[in-house]
Amino acid sequence: MFEALPETKRLAYLQAMGVESFFPRFRLPGAPEPVLCRTLPEPEVLSAPAADSEAQSQPRTAREAPESARNLLRDLVGTPAKAESPKPAPAAETQPKPEKLQFILRFYLVPGLALLVDASPEQVPETALKQFAANLMLALSRRQEGWQGSIKQSLQQHLFRWPVVGNQALAQGETEAREAVNAAILANCERNALPQVLLMGEQAQRFAGELGELNSIGTESMAHYLQTPMAKRTLWAQLTKQQ
Repeated sequence: MFEALPETKRLAYLQAMGVESFFPRFRLPGAPEPVLCRTLPEPEVLSAPAADSEAQSQPRTAREAPESARNLLRDLVGTPAKAESPKPAPAAETQPKPEKLQFILRFYLVPGLALLVDASPEQVPETALKQFAANLMLALSRRQEGWQGSIKQSLQQHLFRWPVVGNQALAQGETEAREAVNAAILANCERNALPQVLLMGEQAQRFAGELGELNSIGTESMAHYLQTPMAKRTLWAQLTKQQ
């Protein structure tokens, strides 16, 4: 039998255990006398194997029950039809973007004499092109009566680049390029009183085709004559025939 602790010892014990508050249980009226503990009977030795066999049979039956339920459900519902995977939509044909129009023309001019519009590639040395332009201008000046001056001092040059940098918002197709080239040629001829224009190269002739009453001659580019010196004879014959 257990003896109840005195109140002082009970409070000290609870405080030592870390219990801050404790409310004792009271027996309700008519309730049986509370029992502190019960002594369980010792388990029989012979009952242990039976308990083990029951424990082993329970998982087996537990596994068999869901399996049989699934088989029954499969028979009732039947084999589900395979879901057809959606066919991929045909890819839209992408149209190739038009190539951006880019070219460079070199303008060489001597006031009162002639304007050379050259379409030589950009990698051709500039000094060789300028020397060829000066020699050609000198040959033209000797055939023009009344012209006096120094070709070396009077020779001017500038580049015409397309598309025009800084005007990306505007249309810069082939039509706009042709209009811009023609406007640049006409403005130079009017400003410098140029009676003759040489369109040297395919690009120069392609984008400068509407010069009105100006005396224009289409020839090969300067790069062609630098690579093929014998072709200069054909150029000179073409120039003398035109004058």
